[in-house]
Amino acid sequence: MSLRLRPNHKKIPEGEGRALSEERPHTPSQIRPTGHGWSPGRLPALLLVFSVLTISLACGKKEWPLSPDLLAPAAVRNFHLAQDGEGLVLSWDFPRENQSGQLLTQLEGFRLFRAAAPGISPDKGCAPDFVLLADIDLAYPKTGRVEGERVIYEDRTLEPGKCYSYRVAAYGRGGGLGPWSPVLSHAWDILPQAPTGLKAEAGDREVQLSWPGVTKLGNGGPLRDLAGYLVFRKSAREDWRRLTPTPLPSAAFHDVAVENEVEYTYTVRAVRRLGAYTLESHDSVSRSATPQDLTPPPPPLNLVAVPTSRGVELRWDPSPAPDVAGYRVYRRRAGEASPVRLTPDLVKQPYFVDTLAARGQTYSYVVTAVDDSKRHNESLPSEEAAVGP
Repeated sequence: MSLRLRPNHKKIPEGEGRALSEERPHTPSQIRPTGHGWSPGRLPALLLVFSVLTISLACGKKEWPLSPDLLAPAAVRNFHLAQDGEGLVLSWDFPRENQSGQLLTQLEGFRLFRAAAPGISPDKGCAPDFVLLADIDLAYPKTGRVEGERVIYEDRTLEPGKCYSYRVAAYGRGGGLGPWSPVLSHAWDILPQAPTGLKAEAGDREVQLSWPGVTKLGNGGPLRDLAGYLVFRKSAREDWRRLTPTPLPSAAFHDVAVENEVEYTYTVRAVRRLGAYTLESHDSVSRSATPQDLTPPPPPLNLVAVPTSRGVELRWDPSPAPDVAGYRVYRRRAGEASPVRLTPDLVKQPYFVDTLAARGQTYSYVVTAVDDSKRHNESLPSEEAAVGP
């Protein structure tokens, strides 16, 4: 989408704390002066009186009249609010149309407003007093971050014991605001302490995590509203992602959605419950673990040893394990305590000829299966097959 950015609009100084009643989004209007006695000069005054009377009956707050500018941007898209450490992060996408439904060609910036209410719930009376938090000029954004058609703003000016509500609107040429976004709210208070002592123990296609429970807030006070813990994981194949949709009640997690020979890194957060909201601690120290194949394949079955003119011919049934890389053949002479390996390299097929066997000697043979893991897990030996004079 091609947007023409015009930096020369009248901007609201950031931080002046003006109430929401001083900034209203424009909506379409088709009012035209008609009939005897009407004149264009009288219409704005009548609209002003009508708007003030209507709003004063609703909540007792005086509002300025709405502008009929059809070229003002439509509402922002995908307005989102989330906690990130010591702050709240708001993000939204550019609108693509103006209020008349046409392709948006005039977009100059956004105005983000915030309201604060004591406690863990937003004000449920009349509309709360929103004040300007940030004016983000797309031509020269001094606050916020613009990534393509998405805007990201981090609010780090938060006080414990309050619930914050946010709304945002886009503006075009002349600074006229489009419609407000939905209002998003989040309670704020002291974060829990981050978990310590995280352990990650790898097994065969599994990683077992454990850590001591968190009992204190970040300021050292008691943590009485612990909701549980969140577990995060990354690997060379994936970026950080949360493994637990909801907080875990216990300080342990068994990860079985892993592959052997892949290194995984984990971190954990403690979660505090504040009414309908949650607050997450900072990340614990991360720990890594690499699951390994520890399970050997089953031993070969039905080993047969037959003397031939070439030597002793051995045959056996192939191992049913899908990860078998090959076989090892062992031989024991009469009187020897343990067998000796005959095959330096793995035998790929269930067949082997011992060409070094001497005629007239008694030999006992066993065969093992070896998997393709880095550990080269070896099965138990097959049953012995003997040949003799």
